[in-house]
Amino acid sequence: MNEPTSPETVAAWIDAAQRQRDPFERVRRASHEHREKHGPGCSVYPTSNGPLLAVLAATIRSERILEVGCGLGYSALCLTHGSGALVETIERDAEHARLAELEIARAGYGDRIRVVRGRAADVLPGLDGPYDLIFSDADPEEMPIALDHFLRLLRLRGLLVSANLFLAQFVPDLPGIEQMAQYRQWIIDDEQLLTAIVPGGLTLSSLRGNASTQ
Repeated sequence: MNEPTSPETVAAWIDAAQRQRDPFERVRRASHEHREKHGPGCSVYPTSNGPLLAVLAATIRSERILEVGCGLGYSALCLTHGSGALVETIERDAEHARLAELEIARAGYGDRIRVVRGRAADVLPGLDGPYDLIFSDADPEEMPIALDHFLRLLRLRGLLVSANLFLAQFVPDLPGIEQMAQYRQWIIDDEQLLTAIVPGGLTLSSLRGNASTQ
């Protein structure tokens, strides 16, 4: 057994360990392959933190979870696997929604994950909370609109997890970059949220409410 002795080998050890124990690694790889096949315009950017999502959902004993941005279903599978929660996941791309439903059924979670087709801006106003955890992987241009609904739908002490907030490092001319930056700043500045950014960019925000509710 070789002990990692540099930042690079530590990172490699962690990545290998997570991939080996991730029950949905095949779906994560399929998501990357799908985006590479369809090019820069494809919106499938699976999180690299699936195992962390599973632990977070389990830790706060999630029973009801909302996801915005389903992709091929990888993160939704991780969330429900960790907690046993019911997950509603919004996906505006009809083909991605279809592929996600196939992957979810193949993994045996069709009774716990519901894929809702449509734009977040259209679907979110019709939802009722509270949700224990909201995972936001929304399209950049919809992020500021979505945040108002997240604050309405999330239970007090619930967890908002925001992914892919630094997509410009991959696609510098990606539509919606300004809205993405706006969302990123808002969740840091909003006093209702207690926010921390994990190395790699995943952002965790706990809804602590206003001073009168603390």
